[in-house]
Amino acid sequence: MNRIVLIPLAALAVLTACQGPEQKAGAEKDKAEAQAAGRPYNGDGPNERIGAAMDKAKDAAEEAREATADALEQRGDSIERAADIQAEKLEAQAEAIRNAAEDKAKALKAQAETAIR
Repeated sequence: MNRIVLIPLAALAVLTACQGPEQKAGAEKDKAEAQAAGRPYNGDGPNERIGAAMDKAKDAAEEAREATADALEQRGDSIERAADIQAEKLEAQAEAIRNAAEDKAKALKAQAETAIR
């Protein structure tokens, strides 16, 4: 196998081996309960599974919050772009009004000069 394949596989192995805080706490509780009952702990008890589910739920909620934040940021960016477009249109309109006023003023000055002569 080449390095390109090994790196993602190693990262995947690390991620699947990680336990979240709830899962770790559940495993400790299962271990303590097994020891108190005089049973060997096999590393996969109900509290650990519940903790893993809680960790997954927390992760999913965090991802949902991040997705919501991203969507809000994108919406804000869209509103800013729309405002920029509207401002550009208004600026072009103002420029056209100024130019028309300037042309009208020049025409009136020319008429005034003609009237004086």
